[in-house]
Amino acid sequence: MDSMSAAQAREMMIYVADVIVESKELLCEADRNIGDGDHGIGMAAGLERCRDELRAREFTDVYDVFFTSGRTMIRTMGGASGIIFGMLFHAGSRNMPSQSEIGVSEFSCMFEKALTEIQAKGHAEVGDKTVVDALHPMVVSLRHSSESALPFKEALRRAYLAAEEGKEASRHYVAKVGKAKALGERAVGFPDAGAVSLSVIAKAMSDWAEKNL
Repeated sequence: MDSMSAAQAREMMIYVADVIVESKELLCEADRNIGDGDHGIGMAAGLERCRDELRAREFTDVYDVFFTSGRTMIRTMGGASGIIFGMLFHAGSRNMPSQSEIGVSEFSCMFEKALTEIQAKGHAEVGDKTVVDALHPMVVSLRHSSESALPFKEALRRAYLAAEEGKEASRHYVAKVGKAKALGERAVGFPDAGAVSLSVIAKAMSDWAEKNL
């Protein structure tokens, strides 16, 4: 069975945190185009704390790795980004029975739950110029990979490509929710900062899997 253990999930999330911290200026630049310009600061601070939490102990439950990551982000980041990106990992792992390893199917379900909860909180759909523009295609890709019984490496590679495509598509949308809504047509041409962060996270997971799974 192609699977990811709790130890591997922990290492993957530490790598994701490393990449986000290194990408702080990239994410701030993406936000400066259509927002306040502080998105990268919040993301880096939250993921740095997440990394500290994960490094502080060993894990035997895969879901606990993602739950701890999401809970830490919600607690330390604050604001809309903290809730959204915290829920990305928290929503699908909350109240799940302990598992020493999971497959692509369980991983896919986790992000499907996250998408549902994020959309319920923010009332955003694809085309509204939010993180959903990248997350929705990523979730669809993971579902297809699960149904096709693809290995984790390939599932995560395809998930990243789908997220990246969604991020690029967000350039062409007029924001309908969030701070960028006030810019109207002036936001066209720039990707949503949350979608950029989601793409960076998806690529980090794919890059880690390529080397370690």
